[in-house]
Amino acid sequence: MTGIWAKILVSTLMLCVFMWPFASANWDEATGHLRDYRPSNTWLSRNRPRLCSKNIQVSECARNTRLHFPDVQLFATFSVQHADDRYHGCPYGICCAYTVLPSPRDFVADFTNSHSFFWHNLGGMPGLGTNAIRNPQTGAAGYETSDGVFHEGVPNTKLRQNGHDSHYPGFRLPQGWSSKISYPSWMLKQPPHPKCGTPNAPNLDPGQQPQRNAGVKIYLPAPAAAYSPPRSSRLPI
Repeated sequence: MTGIWAKILVSTLMLCVFMWPFASANWDEATGHLRDYRPSNTWLSRNRPRLCSKNIQVSECARNTRLHFPDVQLFATFSVQHADDRYHGCPYGICCAYTVLPSPRDFVADFTNSHSFFWHNLGGMPGLGTNAIRNPQTGAAGYETSDGVFHEGVPNTKLRQNGHDSHYPGFRLPQGWSSKISYPSWMLKQPPHPKCGTPNAPNLDPGQQPQRNAGVKIYLPAPAAAYSPPRSSRLPI
C-alpha cells in the first residue's frame, strides 16, 4: 500500500509542475529557429539572459516572448531537461530570453540538448521548428494566450501579438543575419518537432492520447531514426 500511495504522490506532483497556467508571456511567435544548436560557452559567458523560465515546453519557448519593452526579446535558448522526456508536450526545459543577437559563427552543435529561437526576422531558419503547445496531461494540441492561460483546440490567431514591441516609440533592431544564408538539406529535412530523448536513445515523446472525436487527427511522434544529428560542430553556413 505504501508503494502505491508513493506512486500516486509522485504522479500528482509531476502534474502540478506541468499544469496550467503555463509560463506567463506574450503570444509573439519566433520568426526563426535552429534545432540542436546553441551559442557557444564563450558567447553565453559574455551575454547574460534577461529572464529564464523553467519547466516549460519547447513549443512555449518558440511561441512566446518573456520580456517587456524597452527590453526587446531578440533571441532565446532552450535547454532540454531529459528527465521529463516521457511527458506529453516534451521536450521540457529552460527557456532563456536575450536582448542581444548572436552571429552565425557563435553557434555550436548540441544534439537533442539545445534549441534556439529568433524574433523580428533577425536570424535562423524560417519558422518555429516545433509543433503546437500540448496539453501536458493528454498531448492534445492548443495554444497559450498572453495571460498565460492554455486553451485546447484551434488557435484564435486574433489574440496573437506578433511583433508587438515594434509598436513602441523608440523601437530599434540590430543588424540581422544575411538573407542569402542557405542551410544544408539535413537541417531542412527534419521532423516537425524536436526529439524527446538523449542522442543515442529512442524518441520518448508519448504523442497524444486517443480522442473521443473521431475526426481529430492524433499526433504521432517521429521515430529516433528520422532525426539527423548535426554533421558539423559549428553552424554549417
